[in-house]
Amino acid sequence: MNYKLEPYPSNIHSLLTEAQSMSKEILKSLNFHDCPRIDDLYKKDNKGRIRRQVKMFEKLGIEPNSYLTKKDLSKGKVNELKGLYVMGEFEDDKVKPIYIGISRTIFRRLKQHAWGKNHNECTLAYLMTEHWDGGDQKVTRASVTDDMMEKAKKKIRTFNITFVPVENDYDLYFLEVALAGIFKTHWNSFKTH
Repeated sequence: MNYKLEPYPSNIHSLLTEAQSMSKEILKSLNFHDCPRIDDLYKKDNKGRIRRQVKMFEKLGIEPNSYLTKKDLSKGKVNELKGLYVMGEFEDDKVKPIYIGISRTIFRRLKQHAWGKNHNECTLAYLMTEHWDGGDQKVTRASVTDDMMEKAKKKIRTFNITFVPVENDYDLYFLEVALAGIFKTHWNSFKTH
């Protein structure tokens, strides 16, 4: 156990086997004819706010397993999803995984990726912008414009999306790296700061 009394897995090989099995299910889900796109799961309300479409998540069988704030936890209110999310894009008539993320607040995190205002909220859009619009000139946080970011956020909204609820933190971090390696996802990087 570590200092927080969190147990390490008894068999690390079983986690790798689980990742291999999980990768097949993820590919099936992303390529299913009814696989949602991110913009299917969120809609603007009459005040212009982006809202999660709870019924759509329910239709997918995605139920909250976590909480958004400590206040929610104290009230026993689960209203978030903890686990993996996998974004996919059509390539050669198939949906190919291009980004794997983990979060204890997936509902909020996806909204940030696709509609966030700051570079630290929509990190994938920022990364895509940096690589699309940079050309010979290096794009920096200071030089990225809202218009440049909007192009990437609109693209992200078209990605197919699937979810894998994972509650154990060790498993969650391990599976993100393992699945990114299995799929060779284009937009994942594990370079430290």
